[in-house]
Amino acid sequence: MRHAIAAVTVVLALPAAAQSTPAANYTDLWYLPAESGWGVSFTQHTGSNQVFAVWYTYDPRQADAANPGRFKPLWIVMPGGTWTSPTTVQGAAYVTNGQPLGPKSAATRVGTFTFSFAGTSSGTFTYAITPPAGLAPSDPAFGLPAFSGTKSITRQGF
Repeated sequence: MRHAIAAVTVVLALPAAAQSTPAANYTDLWYLPAESGWGVSFTQHTGSNQVFAVWYTYDPRQADAANPGRFKPLWIVMPGGTWTSPTTVQGAAYVTNGQPLGPKSAATRVGTFTFSFAGTSSGTFTYAITPPAGLAPSDPAFGLPAFSGTKSITRQGF
């Protein structure tokens, strides 16, 4: 029994041990000044070295009738990014819907985010969004096209 408990403890501890320790605290708002209207909220949890990030962008599925040629907002979240090096974090990205703290919310994995920091005020944000096929029309990622890219990001100073 002791060996079984020890084995389970080691298996559960391996992912945490494999993580890198971040080089700095990157918690802040990040954006590309030349492209107004989108940004990333990046929150680094010190005790667990995990990251929660939200990409505030525009939904290519929903044109904004009030503003021709523009689209409605879309939030894509990374709720559990992990450090793969002292300056790089990556994790799964999700589209969500529903009421905050409500009983009927849904989250669908749609891809990945990677953040690579060149210092405490600049970095690169890479996203690869590829929603799964066969989603129901009620799914928050239904009809979302695949898209990917890399953007330079700058810490938003106040």
